[in-house]
Amino acid sequence: MTLQRKLLLGFSLMVIPALLVGVQAIRTNALVRGTLESLGERLARSRTYAEVEDAMFNQTQVIWRYLSGDPAAKKEFPLTEQVVAFWLDRWTVGLPPDELKLADRVRGIESDIRVVAGRVFKLHDAGQHGAAAVVARQELVERLQPALAEVNREIYRRAREFSVQAAFTQVARIVDVERRVLWSIIALALAAGLLASWLISRSLARPLNELRHAMAVVGAGDLDHAIAPRSSDEIGDLARAFAQMTEKLRHSRAQLVQSEKLASIGQMAAGVAHGLRNPLASLRAAAQLAQHRVEGPAAREPLNAIIEQVDRLDLRIAHLLTFSRPAPFRPLRESVRTLIDGALSGFAELLRQRRVELTVTAPSTLREIRVDPMRLEQALTEIISNALDAMPEGGQLTIGARADGQGRADGVALEITDSGPGIPAEILPNLCEPFFTTRPEGTGLGLAIAKRYVEETGGRLDIASQIGHGTTVRIWLPVASGDTAPAPSLT
Repeated sequence: MTLQRKLLLGFSLMVIPALLVGVQAIRTNALVRGTLESLGERLARSRTYAEVEDAMFNQTQVIWRYLSGDPAAKKEFPLTEQVVAFWLDRWTVGLPPDELKLADRVRGIESDIRVVAGRVFKLHDAGQHGAAAVVARQELVERLQPALAEVNREIYRRAREFSVQAAFTQVARIVDVERRVLWSIIALALAAGLLASWLISRSLARPLNELRHAMAVVGAGDLDHAIAPRSSDEIGDLARAFAQMTEKLRHSRAQLVQSEKLASIGQMAAGVAHGLRNPLASLRAAAQLAQHRVEGPAAREPLNAIIEQVDRLDLRIAHLLTFSRPAPFRPLRESVRTLIDGALSGFAELLRQRRVELTVTAPSTLREIRVDPMRLEQALTEIISNALDAMPEGGQLTIGARADGQGRADGVALEITDSGPGIPAEILPNLCEPFFTTRPEGTGLGLAIAKRYVEETGGRLDIASQIGHGTTVRIWLPVASGDTAPAPSLT
């Protein structure tokens, strides 16, 4: 995940609680609005029922007006029936099921009022005014009005309970839920803030502090300080780039130290060559001359030893001069088999004397490589010489070559394997260091020269060994450009 996405994630975690607060506020607003709308509907039904009550009261008033001598009141009575029916219909629309029985009772009372009105009108029209008044008082005042009043109390009580009180209870419940939700959001906001802070600290602050510390350590001169990128974001890329830069600085410093060593070795080699080679040449010539003047093997044996030691010293001086003052690199196209045969040409007698069995596998179809033949042959000679030194009592020397591509580069891989005692793992990394040797008579420059000659061609030299199972030197060399010959792999 990139740093930008991590920062967006952190800020999102911090914004989420605010969004939740907004969502909860909208939800609460909707609940309160619904409660208020329900309350408004119930209040509207109460007002509609008040119209029903007024219309029924007008019905009774029309009856009393007729009894009082208003003949037009009888004609108004059907109109009051229509008004009561209209408001009753409006009141009962949407009425809860538990209140439909109250509506039936109101309709029953209104029906009884009409029946009473008919009897009163009939008695009054028959001239029985006193009887009409008695019926009106008994039925309307003593029976129907108290019944209507009782129904009204029940209707208004329910209106209070199921409108105002229910709305109040609903709002109280909403407020309680709102309080719990807000506390939960506060806890979530705290957790999200801590998590976002931890993510930012882990992804930004800590890696930057580690990188700053690594820069301070490297700036103080410790180029071996390990820089381990902990993430795959931009800071990780920066750490990897800094690690690569440090690695290049380390190589540059190593090359600088190596150049200083070579300069010192060159000066020393020049002094050694000037101070020793001429006396050694004179000593060797004198020993050879003395060989011709003495008789008997006993007398010649010391002279042979002198010549042998002089040749050994001259070889060490030659190694020293070769390592400190390399000749210019002159690459040519050459076949792998030709280089191997050239390197083995000087070891035929030594292979026989030490009873070493040689196996060479190098197909002629391998593509040519781009090397300096003289130098690479010398590198192979040094490696084969070390392999034979590891098998003084005989063994198996195997040299194999095969086509090998490293990434996009085509090349040839050489493997030189001996069956010697092997090399301890702790000294393997130092084998190619100048002047490092495990043999008292060695100069420590053979493998260093071989590695330099291989690397200057663009190749690579690796050494693998296991105690009791011998040593293998692997060399990878690039093929000559433009070479399109087939390159089968070895099996």
